[in-house]
Amino acid sequence: MRLAVADDQGVPSEPYVLEFIEQVETLSDGSLTIEPVWDAGSETFAGFETGVIQLVTRGKLELGLAASRAWDTEAITNLQALQAPFLITNDALAEAVAAGDIGKRLLNGLSSVGVVGLALWPEDLRHPFSLVPDKPLLSPEDFVGLDARATPSDVTYRLMDTLGAAPMFGDVYQAAESGLRQGASLTGTPTATGNVIFFPKFQVLFANGDAFERLSDAQRTTLRDAAAATQEKAVAEHPREAEAAAAWCADGGSIVLASDEQVAAFERAAQPVFDQIEQDPLNAELVAAIRALKAATEPSPGAEACGQEVAQRIPESSAETDIWAEGVPPNGVWQAEMTVKDFVERGVMRSVAAAEWAGVYTLTLQDGKSLMHWQGEQGQSGKCQASYEVIEDIVRFTYYSVGGNECENEIDDLQWRLDDDGLHFRAVDIKNAPLTEIKAYLEAKPWQKVEQSPEATTGTEVWSEGLPPNGVWHVELTQENIIDQGVLRSKAAEWAGTFTWTFQDGKATTRFEGIEPYDCEATYAVVEDMVRFTYSTGSDCEDEIDDMKWRLEDDGLHLHLVDITNAPFVENKAYLEAKPWRKID
Repeated sequence: MRLAVADDQGVPSEPYVLEFIEQVETLSDGSLTIEPVWDAGSETFAGFETGVIQLVTRGKLELGLAASRAWDTEAITNLQALQAPFLITNDALAEAVAAGDIGKRLLNGLSSVGVVGLALWPEDLRHPFSLVPDKPLLSPEDFVGLDARATPSDVTYRLMDTLGAAPMFGDVYQAAESGLRQGASLTGTPTATGNVIFFPKFQVLFANGDAFERLSDAQRTTLRDAAAATQEKAVAEHPREAEAAAAWCADGGSIVLASDEQVAAFERAAQPVFDQIEQDPLNAELVAAIRALKAATEPSPGAEACGQEVAQRIPESSAETDIWAEGVPPNGVWQAEMTVKDFVERGVMRSVAAAEWAGVYTLTLQDGKSLMHWQGEQGQSGKCQASYEVIEDIVRFTYYSVGGNECENEIDDLQWRLDDDGLHFRAVDIKNAPLTEIKAYLEAKPWQKVEQSPEATTGTEVWSEGLPPNGVWHVELTQENIIDQGVLRSKAAEWAGTFTWTFQDGKATTRFEGIEPYDCEATYAVVEDMVRFTYSTGSDCEDEIDDMKWRLEDDGLHLHLVDITNAPFVENKAYLEAKPWRKID
């Protein structure tokens, strides 16, 4: 059976998706298996959680995991009591709702829309977050006129609209509705209002009714027992708000607390949304049951206030004090190494900087076309391609759709100047991408020009057709050879050593003898005017793809790296192109 998961891997829901899969396999002795489809909603027009609900209710997939907030986007209001504003405001109550009779009633109610509810568990409490420095959201009036990012949900969007904000789910916003465990997904270093709790986020595990009925009695029991075990584990391991707040503050975020009067003002402002939910008789009964449970449940501690960890900020470039160049930036390959500290100093959360941004950036500019390669500090990699042109007093980079392009639809309006210390950029405007993070990597340091090998710069070489000649080819490279090709001195030692390629009728091996030796296997074939090397599963270069050109001259075999996927571009280009490769007899 296939399980459509709204989230991608690496977020709080993942351990419990895996727990459910393991429980099903164990309880069925391997006769029933679950295949997760991560980020399943991305393949639908509606997207994310709504897309997952559609996939399962329409029978495209058998099982689903999506948050309770999204169901009303499909006119399924059975779960709206969970989002009644300011009703469930602490973790102990959220856990009691999920684990008790109210949770069972909520899940059973899904049968009216052809769905079998299997499990329900809380993930976090949802707060206002301000993205505007020194302007926390402490009253309803603070929301007026702001763009507020929120996951699509009728109740959430009505609440944002009632507070005077414009709800949206884009990349440029001044406010957001999120949880302290999820706040790192927002741009910059937001400030949460810790004691303003709109409602909790619950995960809902469910099955398509027809698919569930087609199972045997034993299989249905297996799914229900596995779901119950998963819910029990999720509730038992649920991080409390105080713990989430401490982690948020340690990561560089900040929390403010509203006064009692300000909290009461939020509750009054949200009352029309609450009243609309209670117009449904079932929701009114559930709200009353939750109120009764709230009165009998000792509230768990909430978030404490904390100040943002202040780093030494570097002043931003100012259009008034800096003189920016006209025209397009100079052709060439430009590189900058950005540390976690560089990003934190510019307002990026520490965990986000480490996981998604810190590393070596290499920007190739050539006559209106650009290619950006990123090699992360933790081994991540990415690439983006764009065209660029002058628009008035800025240069506009428009990222386009191409295989592996991770910045598709992004538009960057930049200014530039070339000083003695390197190429400087200033981000004037960014569309369809996080402003704070993009601005940080562009502006943190001057970009240094990389001296390229002749093959990469003259454009006059004639490259051979077909496959490179069979045989064993060898090159020995020093740190200076690697540095001369534009690799940072701090990285060069890892790449200095002896490289050996063996080509034989479409199968290749490459061996490196150096600080960290490796052996890789690949197949290779002609693709248009290049030779594509696709590395084998299980080798040290697994999932890497290299597009190369070659020619054989008196001094040896010359290789030219055109593109690379899932591996650092500059370093691989350096070892391939630094010297001609000599054949070993």
